[in-house]
Amino acid sequence: MLVPKEKMDHASTYRGDKSDDGWLVINIGNMELEGVTKLYIDLRDIDAVKQRKTNESDALDKAKRLLGGD
Repeated sequence: MLVPKEKMDHASTYRGDKSDDGWLVINIGNMELEGVTKLYIDLRDIDAVKQRKTNESDALDKAKRLLGGD
């Protein structure tokens, strides 16, 4: 099964453990996986997912500053 980028996320911490490389998180909550024995992830997508997460974090920080938050 090829995992779409929309089902992937990146986390820099997991269970209190922080990692410079982080973890690839695959959201399988609403995916039909019956009979699936392998997941294929294009490694080029990992960098895109990490960049998306960085952009989201930067946007959140900017919004907080604009609204007078810390």
